[in-house]
Amino acid sequence: MELATLRRAIPDAIDAMGGDSRVSALGDDAWAIFRGSAIGYVAIIGGSEDEGDPVVHASFPILRVPESGAEPLYKRLLELNHELGSLCSFSIDPRGKVWLGAARFAVDLEQSSLRELIAQLAGLADRYDNQLLSEFGSHLAVS
Repeated sequence: MELATLRRAIPDAIDAMGGDSRVSALGDDAWAIFRGSAIGYVAIIGGSEDEGDPVVHASFPILRVPESGAEPLYKRLLELNHELGSLCSFSIDPRGKVWLGAARFAVDLEQSSLRELIAQLAGLADRYDNQLLSEFGSHLAVS
């Protein structure tokens, strides 16, 4: 998908999920996504001649890593990454936030695949934020 088409397709995908892409626009190439209790982001990364093909990156903050005793959470995240295969994965940023994210090269995307990527990731984020907070404690919620 070309960059100009992608810039129209992402808002269309957000609107198709019941969102309002005009309200969720965060800039030229970034949007907020709301699904249940999950709030995330979708952005176009790259696309200029020196950066190569653009990438669509969607991510949702899920919870914070506990200051101590984090090993059970790490183990659970690795198990979930295994279950999710190449669809998406959990990661941890330098500030100790757990994220659920996925990225795809835009050149390989069709409009239906883009909509599916955003909708599936949003649904999984809504599911796993509740599940992991229940399992590891609501005090770890991202504020």
